[in-house]
Amino acid sequence: MISIVICSINPDYLSQVKENISSTIGIEYELLIWNSLHEGKGICEVYNRMAAKARFNIISFLHEDIIFQTKDWGSKVVKIFSEHPGTGVLGVAGSKYKSDVYSGWFTGIKEFDCANVIHRYEHGDELNYLTPTDRPILENVVCLDGIFICSRKSIWEKIKFDQANLTGFHFYDIDFSLRASKHCVVTVTYEIGIVHITKGGDFGNNWVSTAIDYHLLNKHLLPASVLPIVPVSVNKVIFITWLDVLKKYNISWRNKWKWITGQQLFKYRFLLYPIAKFLFYRPLRLRHIHKILRKK
Repeated sequence: MISIVICSINPDYLSQVKENISSTIGIEYELLIWNSLHEGKGICEVYNRMAAKARFNIISFLHEDIIFQTKDWGSKVVKIFSEHPGTGVLGVAGSKYKSDVYSGWFTGIKEFDCANVIHRYEHGDELNYLTPTDRPILENVVCLDGIFICSRKSIWEKIKFDQANLTGFHFYDIDFSLRASKHCVVTVTYEIGIVHITKGGDFGNNWVSTAIDYHLLNKHLLPASVLPIVPVSVNKVIFITWLDVLKKYNISWRNKWKWITGQQLFKYRFLLYPIAKFLFYRPLRLRHIHKILRKK
């Protein structure tokens, strides 16, 4: 039995996911839905309010723009928690390492990142975020992506979502799962397949501002890892990965400067080209030039 919490802003997506859950979950469940269009609140506050009402011992926090591909996924969730009593939080995307480098949940390193999500874009293409070949069904991680997070209610009651410091819609997932990893095992499962209907992640000004503030506030938690040894060179990859991710987004010059100077990126010669792309890729419309060149 699972309590499902959804913070909704799109009636069409909500209707679709409700129908999808009903046809795929395979066990008894309840829906706890917050209409954020009528009463906008930060997702941490919404999740805490809804979780407090949950009747069941497993709470699933879902995005509404997803489709479950796996039949009886609810039974699989219950089985994982039953057979692995040390596991307190479960997801379908996460990483074995969270650096103190400004970054989201993923590192860009195949051996560290774990995910079983297909992103479906407006043009119809589907892209496996990561392909879990030659990996176990479950992998322990330190942080999760918020697309799908299942938690024992007892773990949520112990740590809750940080609505005091995270008042928007970013980093609630990393923060919750990272703090949970100090109390229980946090795991990614490859048994549950999810399609994410997306226009691409929102890594604009709000995300960048929240990322900077989060890393400054949580220095005591970072870096975090389930790996015995993490090479120093890993941060080099994470620096480059996130400069490359962010280059496409509409980010203010002020926030770009804070991202660079806050981490003293200019002192690394190998980052000069990634920094230049981060600064000028969007303002110079290089993305459009690349599209034109690819068509030729």
